[in-house]
Amino acid sequence: MPKSKPPRRKRPRHMVSKTRSFLDFYDELERITERAAREAEALADKVPPEELAAMRATCAENRRIFAEGRAELLAPSRTPVMDRLVTEARRRARQG
Repeated sequence: MPKSKPPRRKRPRHMVSKTRSFLDFYDELERITERAAREAEALADKVPPEELAAMRATCAENRRIFAEGRAELLAPSRTPVMDRLVTEARRRARQG
């Protein structure tokens, strides 16, 4: 058994996996919103019209926010040259 802990990793292994987990998170939020919308529609005859309208508006707003977040994640970088230079600088710092 080692007497000391190994050094902690200073950077994430894969940025792609982080993006994937964010996309999965947005998908889960979308599923929750869809379920809430279905439940609200199922109770439409028992709920006051104002509450039903508020619930529909909330679900629509949530979908818009999730779509914007997902689009932001999937959009190409607006600073590709800067990204490349930073990546090269980090690579040089690790090697030297």
